[in-house]
Amino acid sequence: MSVRKTTISNCEKKFLLKNLSEGNRLDGRTFNEFRKVNLEFGKDWGCCYVSLGKTKVLAQVSCEIQQPKSSRPSEGILIINIELNPLADPNFEAGRSSDLSVQLNRLLEKCLKDSKAVDLESLCIKMNEKVWVIRVDINVLNHEGNILDCASIAALAALTHFRRPDVTCDGEEFTIHSLKQRDPIPTVIHHYPVCVTYSIFSGGEFILADPTLLEEGVSDGFLSIGLNAYKELCGLHLIGKAALNLDVIMSTAEKAAGRASNIVQQIKESVQADNEKRLEKKDTGFHKTVLEEIEKPLEDLSLYLNQWSSNKGKKKKKKNKDKRKEKEYIEETKDSIAEIEVLGSGTAALVPNDSESNSKWEACQSEDEDEVMVVEIPAPVVETVDIANTDSEEEAVVILNADSKTKKKKKKLKNKTSPK
Repeated sequence: MSVRKTTISNCEKKFLLKNLSEGNRLDGRTFNEFRKVNLEFGKDWGCCYVSLGKTKVLAQVSCEIQQPKSSRPSEGILIINIELNPLADPNFEAGRSSDLSVQLNRLLEKCLKDSKAVDLESLCIKMNEKVWVIRVDINVLNHEGNILDCASIAALAALTHFRRPDVTCDGEEFTIHSLKQRDPIPTVIHHYPVCVTYSIFSGGEFILADPTLLEEGVSDGFLSIGLNAYKELCGLHLIGKAALNLDVIMSTAEKAAGRASNIVQQIKESVQADNEKRLEKKDTGFHKTVLEEIEKPLEDLSLYLNQWSSNKGKKKKKKNKDKRKEKEYIEETKDSIAEIEVLGSGTAALVPNDSESNSKWEACQSEDEDEVMVVEIPAPVVETVDIANTDSEEEAVVILNADSKTKKKKKKLKNKTSPK
């Protein structure tokens, strides 16, 4: 049963292809740049937690004793099983094998089993009777693209970290010794093959390393290359409608070889560091790392889109900044430009402080209209005269927006009535 794929809109597809044509990726990486790989081992042997960017995988190795195959009586058995559950993606169905899971299982078996990476003869206890069966269970915890690479790293690291108990044979009796009785035996690995995946766009015009989930949905095909630290080819798989030339495949394989050697070196260093912790009896496990990742805030796509800017946006931003500064200046100086002056009992007038402040106020309003925000004009001057002690009806006068002549008369009246 096939997996229901998430629908990708035409806007997302066009936006992604437009950025690729300009030489950009949505997460800010270059075309040949890979996401960061983190390796953590659990408290049990053979338990490995791997994160490739936001894609997270948990691998666990287990073993049991069974009869060997009749065709290979002196070799053990290696079983690889990858599980896609709704925890990783809502489109995955639990308990049912899909086309994607079958394809991933076959690619991992080709990379690890067919390349003879694990020494199966070392798993034999007694020919034709008892051999070790090594089982690698891989659970995808979060699907954010490129499950194959993350799963291959997790399986290889878990096999390297795994230790099986020692067994002794006395006639027809087999004794499995505990870890307290005898030291566990590590798995014999001849070489370390790693899968490196590339996505193909526009018929081979753009080739991206370590694709994300969105890039996988838009791409025309995939190129998966299995390589070890010695640059030996352990597997090659090309799927999709894109056709690549031999030169393109060879150049891509050379780039993948460097990636594989770095991953193998990282796996060996991580296993060695974990063994040293166990010898010193320090706290081991990836529970702290998982809690830190859960508490970490999610990354927003807008953080990556900030790298693109235009001159128009910069000018608009500068213009808004100038407007804010001007508004702050007006608010600070508004009170010092004009005051309310009491002229008498029940009489007041709004008058400017001095000519300098008035000129500043007028200068703020006389700038270019395209660059200056609209300034709120002060309320019109209202002058009232107290008529409590007079019989004249003509003295109750209200002047609105007086002209220059009226202003002169009002100034004379102010000088007469103000105390000396």
